[in-house]
Amino acid sequence: MELTLERWQSAPAREKVVIAKRLASNLPAGFAFDSLQSFQMGECQNEVAVFRQSAAQFACLPGAEVVLGFDADRPWQPNPDEQESWQGTADEYEIDKSIQQLIAEATLRPRTVRLPPILIECTARELGWEPLDPNDPEVQEVVRPESAHAESARAKAWQTTIHHGGGQTRVGKGHDGTVTAERSTTTDHAVLTRTLAASGFRFPTSDEWEYSCGAGAQTLFRWGDHVPCDRYPTDTSPAEAKWRWQWVVSLGKLAPPPKPFQPDWDLHRQPNAWGLKIASNPYECELVAEAGVTRGGDGGSMVCGGAGFFLGWLTLASAYFEDNYCRHNEPIMPGCAFGRRVLELT
Repeated sequence: MELTLERWQSAPAREKVVIAKRLASNLPAGFAFDSLQSFQMGECQNEVAVFRQSAAQFACLPGAEVVLGFDADRPWQPNPDEQESWQGTADEYEIDKSIQQLIAEATLRPRTVRLPPILIECTARELGWEPLDPNDPEVQEVVRPESAHAESARAKAWQTTIHHGGGQTRVGKGHDGTVTAERSTTTDHAVLTRTLAASGFRFPTSDEWEYSCGAGAQTLFRWGDHVPCDRYPTDTSPAEAKWRWQWVVSLGKLAPPPKPFQPDWDLHRQPNAWGLKIASNPYECELVAEAGVTRGGDGGSMVCGGAGFFLGWLTLASAYFEDNYCRHNEPIMPGCAFGRRVLELT
């Protein structure tokens, strides 16, 4: 049976479970059907078959003919906070265009595409790291009891990053005492693609990524048309945004408050209507099947450059695609690129 969105949406829950279990029996070794879960965000809601492979979860997206992109002609109007944020940016950088023109230039236009059924990893993984033997002398130097790194951690579980030359080593110790370590490595799209293919996976195409992010929403963002313009997406609250600004002014000398900041708006960090955690941090761009292309952010350029709150949020729009920030030269550096695995269902 062809797994189409129309067929899936019309089936009752018990039949969806039967379909998912039948599908699981034909998947590569290690895959298993986990559960049928309901996810909602904004105007979209889906019952999703979730599969598991080892510690990773995958959402099943049925094949469909869908409309992607943002319709710049739809009657979208900024709220007062968004308009104020954009006006401040436009005045500072002497930009002579409306917020609607800005959005039209920064997003892809509507188009109809046909997508195959896939399993897509629910959470993206950071790329550019390779496992390191816990017995490596560098790792042992970090974890020995008298080490400054181990001493400062104090907690039973900790992680630290060591910078050396042009690379990095990350060492962590779990609550059970298990030591894990990894070392940064430079790579490129072709190498990563071949590695995925060798294990039966691939990256999502740019269109598949956009559909996976928006989950069918026609709004600017997957949760709706508006964002809180009193902080960047990397801030949990206005209080944290204020503290970050004061930290910058202090040249990094301002100590963090004793208690963590409490989030008061975090829709971008919640699973979307497909159950995916996606496009939540502008710094964490995701690789797609097309070489030299990333989706889901701008590498943190707007946030790091202080371009204004609305611009910082716009980079998380499902259809966001500015050539200056979504097209890249290789090699791929650790800390700058993320990716999620896709298994195409035939």
